[in-house]
Amino acid sequence: MAHRDSYLNKQRITRDDAPFMTMVVGVGFEPTYATRADLQSAAFNHSATPPARHLYRQQTACKNAAVLRDKKAQLICQQRSHFMPPKSGKKHTSAKNRPQNRPMNPKMARPDGAHRAAPPVAPKPPQNGFFIWGRHAVFAALANTERRIAQIYVTADTESALADQMKSLSVTRNSELPAPQIIDRNRLDGIGGPHDKAVHQGIAAAVWPLEPPHLDDFLAINHDTPLRLLLLDQLSDPRNVGAILRSARAFNVAGVITTFRNAAEESGALARAASGAMDHVPYLRVVNLARAIEQLQDAGIVVAGLAGDGRMPVADLAKFDRLAIVLGAEGTGLRRLSRDHCNHLVRIDIDDRADSLNVSNAATIALYAASTARR
Repeated sequence: MAHRDSYLNKQRITRDDAPFMTMVVGVGFEPTYATRADLQSAAFNHSATPPARHLYRQQTACKNAAVLRDKKAQLICQQRSHFMPPKSGKKHTSAKNRPQNRPMNPKMARPDGAHRAAPPVAPKPPQNGFFIWGRHAVFAALANTERRIAQIYVTADTESALADQMKSLSVTRNSELPAPQIIDRNRLDGIGGPHDKAVHQGIAAAVWPLEPPHLDDFLAINHDTPLRLLLLDQLSDPRNVGAILRSARAFNVAGVITTFRNAAEESGALARAASGAMDHVPYLRVVNLARAIEQLQDAGIVVAGLAGDGRMPVADLAKFDRLAIVLGAEGTGLRRLSRDHCNHLVRIDIDDRADSLNVSNAATIALYAASTARR
């Protein structure tokens, strides 16, 4: 203690030497700033100043705690990154940093800078049902007492035409039909599906499929009368089938027979192409077309298949009173089993430079030829 005091006296600092001086002394865990007055006070003595080894230990402990803290933080970051998805390399631009002068989706941009409104929501068909649209198709469905109708949709400019049509129906049929619902024309545009705008003429109906008649019952009703039938051998395009039904209606065909599999189902596209014929011409379904041909032949019906290599000209179809014409799919034509069961194979002579006819056009030509002698 005497040595320390003598040292301080020898190193005495006067006002002339320095206007102000501070000394940093480590006390506890926090540094203490001591002025010259503190150095001369009785409270600041050797016993209150920790030895240098204590300061070294405290500094070492602080460094170790900092190292442990950094390692712990690094471990936590590694654990979090383990559960995070890997970076894709694609640069994502947040909405905050996205340029304001460019729309989010250029296809949705409008000239005035505003975003295009979402399209109107189309009504939904009933479960296991579908939509039919167009005046001829809807009016034929309303008149068909076998057709179950869930809802009728009509625009304001078509309401009067629908009212006139419903006046022609019987009182019983009118009581079975739901009240028409006025709907915006834009909503009806979407009933054909997301990729097909329906040409609805301001009217549509949500319906259920007809119950197909059984072939035995059909033949029992038409057992001894002249008739024309059409058989479809795996025709699956609804527009082709609808066009065939339309021609069948025009030439008074008694019925159209197809299979349950690989065939066109009743749908809005089929009804639209048929232009009302779907509710006038019976649409029969069978499991096996070859067996159906045998059943027709047992009922005294001549079965003729259309084929490019047929020996009989199409004009000879008019000589048969009870006739069934078999149409094959475009490209493949008649299947082998169907060809083998036909009584005749009929050809339609076309220009040598042409490959083939559309199946619906071929059906129209064959029906016209078969009905010429009967007129």
